[in-house]
Amino acid sequence: MAVYKLKAKNNYGDMSKGYEFQVISATIPTPNASDIEKEIIRLGFNKQAQSYKSVGNFEVTKS
Repeated sequence: MAVYKLKAKNNYGDMSKGYEFQVISATIPTPNASDIEKEIIRLGFNKQAQSYKSVGNFEVTKS
């Protein structure tokens, strides 16, 4: 399992640009969309924010 730090490139629903959070994923070199979506849901963001689950919407760094 790898830990990734994601930073929002834009405003996504109620997630503001620049918001940072961590995602744990078994995929390398980037987390998969379902792992990102699960973390967005866990953090309590709305359905619109959840729709931006693609890794391309975030700056990703491996922690």
